[in-house]
Amino acid sequence: MSIINRLLGRRKSPTLGVERSDTPPELRPAVAALRQDDWPRALRLAQPHLEAKSAELRADAYRLCALSASRLEQWRTALSCWQKLFELEPSAHNALELATASVMAGEVGRGKAWLMKFDELNRVSRDVPCAAAYASFIAALAQAGHAAETLPYLTWLRELYRQLKVTDDRFLQRRGVPFLAVFLESSWPLLQQCLRPAQLRDWYGAMLADLDEDGCVALKDWLDGMMPIVAANDE
Repeated sequence: MSIINRLLGRRKSPTLGVERSDTPPELRPAVAALRQDDWPRALRLAQPHLEAKSAELRADAYRLCALSASRLEQWRTALSCWQKLFELEPSAHNALELATASVMAGEVGRGKAWLMKFDELNRVSRDVPCAAAYASFIAALAQAGHAAETLPYLTWLRELYRQLKVTDDRFLQRRGVPFLAVFLESSWPLLQQCLRPAQLRDWYGAMLADLDEDGCVALKDWLDGMMPIVAANDE
């Protein structure tokens, strides 16, 4: 599993209304294809229902198409479908999908704007843990080759650990926050592309004033192990 997937904890796809027991008959073949990971067929079978009279049916069809297009890495199609779905269901979750799909489609600025919209909506709905959302956005930036853009979002996560103070895995998991060890290992290769070697220790070291004892010990040990590698690579 890649370090990005570890950071994400492998974010799950949004729940499909069409996965309920009352799946519309029109979409059952598309849902079956989705469950079999047959993304082209799911996309093809859902498309005829994008203009259905029922808003609920249209929403589920757009969701199916967006998910299928994303799996096929057809990011322009996915972005268009998420946009249409957001018009029908203006939720924080769909705003987050638009943020990540925008980045994957090469529109980083648009992705950042959608992440701000996610923040606005999520403050009210609390649909998605913010840490998980930011991890998703970081993953999209990294996957799309924009590691240098991850610094402010990694810094936001760092400050969250400082605010929480407690680094117990169960405590973090209940709040949708990546384990500290996963955050350290996952953020390192991204920060190496954002900061000079001399800045890395200071960036992580800022956490030492706030983490609990176990967290400080783990961070110090981890830094002691990583900095000689940085020094060697810098020579």
